[in-house]
Amino acid sequence: MTTVAQVRQAVQPLLQCNPDLALVGRLVVLKPVQHFIRGIYIDRSLDPLLFVPTWSILSLFETRLDIGFLWGGRVYGVWDITGPDVNARMCEAIEQKALPSMRSIKTIDDFVKFTSKERFPDTHLDLYPASKIFVDVARGDLEAASAICAYMATDRAKGWYLPDMQDKYDRVTKELCPLIAANDRPGLARLLHGYEAQSVKNLKLEKLWEPTPFPIEQAG
Repeated sequence: MTTVAQVRQAVQPLLQCNPDLALVGRLVVLKPVQHFIRGIYIDRSLDPLLFVPTWSILSLFETRLDIGFLWGGRVYGVWDITGPDVNARMCEAIEQKALPSMRSIKTIDDFVKFTSKERFPDTHLDLYPASKIFVDVARGDLEAASAICAYMATDRAKGWYLPDMQDKYDRVTKELCPLIAANDRPGLARLLHGYEAQSVKNLKLEKLWEPTPFPIEQAG
């Protein structure tokens, strides 16, 4: 399987031509890192000679243990490390297929538009209320967030959560929802900043992270 050292060598053309990119392990990250991770993960394959690059955009203020791929896509091609000019070709494909979409996401509103049903019919944000609530809170839309809290309290919602998802369910119902009910905007902002800091630590992005206010704070 491909190694981190091989990834580092492969993406050098990309890093040299795009100063707003940084490499963290196998992850090429678009800077600045604020409320989102916008990255291309250069994964392994069962074939030890192949790179598998996949780009993704995720919020950091919903505590993350690793990068997921709900909202993004594969950079298709045969990226065999023994092939001629494979590094240059893969980096060119990433520049064409991934970077334009990644660079277009600058705000939380941009992220909401990006994760729409039109773009991702099977994985759009509205299908994941326990993720959407973090976005609603960050935007200051506590009415929408409150509706999700009401839904999360139903037996139907509880049935979706397997034992390994209990932490997420508890975070929403026991931490977010009481503050939403109390309209405690400063308290909600503090929670989101804490979640974001933990995600940054888990993903080893501390050197790239730029903490910034959420719209819920700016709305006052």
